[in-house]
Amino acid sequence: MQDVIEVGAEFVRALAAGDAAAAHEKLTSQLASDVTADDLLAEFEALAEDLGGVTGIGQAMVTLTEWPDMSEGDRAMVYVPIEGDTFSEAVTLKVSEIDNNFRVSSIEWGRP
Repeated sequence: MQDVIEVGAEFVRALAAGDAAAAHEKLTSQLASDVTADDLLAEFEALAEDLGGVTGIGQAMVTLTEWPDMSEGDRAMVYVPIEGDTFSEAVTLKVSEIDNNFRVSSIEWGRP
């Protein structure tokens, strides 16, 4: 599961660093065709603004490895906390395995 967690953490760290292209490379081809790198950065910046600025990325963790309507390649739901000046938020990612590579296949912005 460490590889799955690392994909989620790398995705959020890239956005926090303003590297939307690197974050976009972590997406499945299907999600990448639906969401641009600029879209990702805009969503993250909106979340960061609500926080009063991002001060850090917390420890990413797997929250689920099985759920209803799980697809064949789905491996885990990864929760990545985002620390801010005012309070904290999070990004929840569905990570799937495609051709022996872990990729982000779904994104939920904000705490569930």
